[in-house]
Amino acid sequence: MTTIAGTGEDEFTSSLQKYFVTSLRSTKKSSYPYSAADLMEPSTLAPILAQQSALLGNAEKLVVGTLFAKRFSVFIMGLIAAASLHDTLLSAAPNHIRFRLTQGGAMAYETEIADASLLPALCTEERVLLFQDYVMRLQNHVEALFQAVALHTSTNIKVMWTLVSHNLQQLYVRLEADQEQWRTSERLELIRRDRAVLFEPLDGNRLGVQLRIFEHPDWHGPRFYLRRHCCLAYQIDHGTVAPDYCTTCPKLTAEDRLQLLRNNE
Repeated sequence: MTTIAGTGEDEFTSSLQKYFVTSLRSTKKSSYPYSAADLMEPSTLAPILAQQSALLGNAEKLVVGTLFAKRFSVFIMGLIAAASLHDTLLSAAPNHIRFRLTQGGAMAYETEIADASLLPALCTEERVLLFQDYVMRLQNHVEALFQAVALHTSTNIKVMWTLVSHNLQQLYVRLEADQEQWRTSERLELIRRDRAVLFEPLDGNRLGVQLRIFEHPDWHGPRFYLRRHCCLAYQIDHGTVAPDYCTTCPKLTAEDRLQLLRNNE
């Protein structure tokens, strides 16, 4: 039986499900209807995205494709959190990933423990190299999925990756700010080193995106990054008169963002 590093297996699997809507497959047969590999075949991709569009109020293809990247980033965050918090590598291979569509066009995911799944729970060069290799393999798997979705929806792949990077960078802001997550100074150092690897601005690193922190003299809440590109969620009909922008949307002025943040408090 594969072991889970860092914490008990129950805590690991429950947090994965709670925060990243991701389950670990316990049997060979899955109850999730789709495989990520289905997204790489035009004949199966089209009906999946058509269903997702219907769940989004018959949104246009460009909106569906852009939001697909934002929704899929939740799964990617789960994989990275498993590595940084639990030293455990989960599979990002399309044939291992299963998913289902949920309310509002969101997705729930299922995967399995990767081969050679444990990272050293120490700040060593070995961990850095293993994590670097895992991140590159993950990006290569996701790139193939994004290319297929982008081809069908005319979505810009660079925009898709900036949405993923933004959510991952937000994840690390929250992890480092919450002592209940890292618990020990040794774990905090591991998180910081993983972050440095993940967002290193190197050629070929699709996650190495530079983002701005929101700053305003009247904002005293948590630090957060602004997105490079809009996720287009405001184009979905929410039944409101004004567009429903995210607090991190680059389309907002500083004052409009501050007002939206206050309204959400």
